[in-house]
Amino acid sequence: MMPFYQTGGFDYPVAMMLATLLGMGFGFVLERAGFARADVLVAQFHGTDMRVLKVMFTAIATTAVGIALLSGVGVMDVSKLVIPGTYLGPQIVGGLLLGAGFVISGYCPGTAVVAAGSGNLDGLYTIGGVMVGSLLFGFAYPLLDAFYQADGGLGKITFPDVLGVPWAVLALGVAVMAIGTFFLAEKLEKYYAKRAQIDPPSDSPKTRNRTLLSLGAVAAATLVTMAIPDPHVTNPPSRALASLDPIELATRIADGGDGMYLVDLRPAADCAKGSIPGAMCLPADDPDGAFLASLPPTRQLVLFGAKDVAAAPVSVSKYAGAVLKVAGGLEAFQAAVMEEPKPPTEATPESIAAFRLRAALHAHFTGATAPVSAPAPTIKPVTRAVKKGGGC
Repeated sequence: MMPFYQTGGFDYPVAMMLATLLGMGFGFVLERAGFARADVLVAQFHGTDMRVLKVMFTAIATTAVGIALLSGVGVMDVSKLVIPGTYLGPQIVGGLLLGAGFVISGYCPGTAVVAAGSGNLDGLYTIGGVMVGSLLFGFAYPLLDAFYQADGGLGKITFPDVLGVPWAVLALGVAVMAIGTFFLAEKLEKYYAKRAQIDPPSDSPKTRNRTLLSLGAVAAATLVTMAIPDPHVTNPPSRALASLDPIELATRIADGGDGMYLVDLRPAADCAKGSIPGAMCLPADDPDGAFLASLPPTRQLVLFGAKDVAAAPVSVSKYAGAVLKVAGGLEAFQAAVMEEPKPPTEATPESIAAFRLRAALHAHFTGATAPVSAPAPTIKPVTRAVKKGGGC
C-alpha cells in the first residue's frame, strides 16, 4: 500500500537511502535536459527555449495522473500523502523572491546543485547564495514571524478539495493543460526565436506526440477507476485501546521516548498550560487531531486526556500503527510520577523496587533529590512446631 513510508513499508534509514537514489536519478534527468546551464534556464524567461516549462509541466502531469491511477485502483492512500500547509501571503512573496533569484542567478536551488555537480562555478555560487540567504532568514525570522503567520495558515489544501472534483477528473484536466501548453510553448519558441534572429530549439515531433498521447490515454483511463469504490473513504468505528501504565510511560520517556508519538487529546489551551513532558498538543486549527492519521506508523501512538480515554477518536482510526492509551490519563501520571512517592508500609523486595523506581522517576521529572535508600524489608519470624518424642 502506497505511500510506502507513511504506511510502514520501511524504516527511516531505508527511506533516506531511497531518497538519495531518487535524488541522484532526478539530478541525472535534469542534467540530461540541459538544466545545468544557466543560459538554457534563463531562455525560458525570454521565450526562446521553453524546455523548463515542458519538462516540469510533463513531470507535474505525470505525477497527477499516476496518483489518480494508483489511488483509483486502491494501491495508494492519497490521505497519507505529506502535503505542506498553505500560507497564501508568505508563499506568494516567497515565490516572487524565488523567481527573482532564478532570473538573476539563472538557477533555482535544485538546478544549482546539478550545475555545481557538472562543474559550473556559477551553480556553486548560487548554492552559496542560497545558504547565506537561508542563514539571514533564520536571523530575521523573529521580525518576520508576524507576517509569516499573518493569515493563520489554511492547513493542507489540495485542488480536489478546493474544486470539489475527484482526483481522476483533476488528473485529466492537468494532462489536457500540459498537452495544450506543450504546443503553445513551441509556437512561442518559434515566434521569439524569429524576433531574436536565432534558430528555435530542435524537437522530435514523433517522440513528443507519443509521449503526450500516452499521457492523455492514461489520464482518460483514470476516469474508469472512478467506478471502483475507494476503500480509504470510510467512517471507521472507534477502536479499543490497550492501556499503558503511567510508570511504564514515564520509564520510556526517561529512556528517550523513542518508538512512540505521545499525544495530549485535551484542548490546545489546556495542553499549553501543562502536560506530560514530550507530549504533542493538538493544533488549535485541528482540534480533532486529523493529522495523526497521516503520521508514519513506525511508532506507537500513545494518547491521553485529563482522565482515562475510553476509545481512540475516529480521526485516528486510520492510523496504521499501534494505538495505546495512558491508563488514568494525565491525572494518573501526575499522581504516579509528579507527586513524591511514600515509602511502602510493608517493605518487601517487590515494594522496595517499585518505590525506588517511582522515586527515581519523580527525581527525573521534577528535579528533586532521589532517596539514597529505602526501608529494609521486614523479616517475619518463622515459627516451627516443637517435635515430640524420639527420632534422630
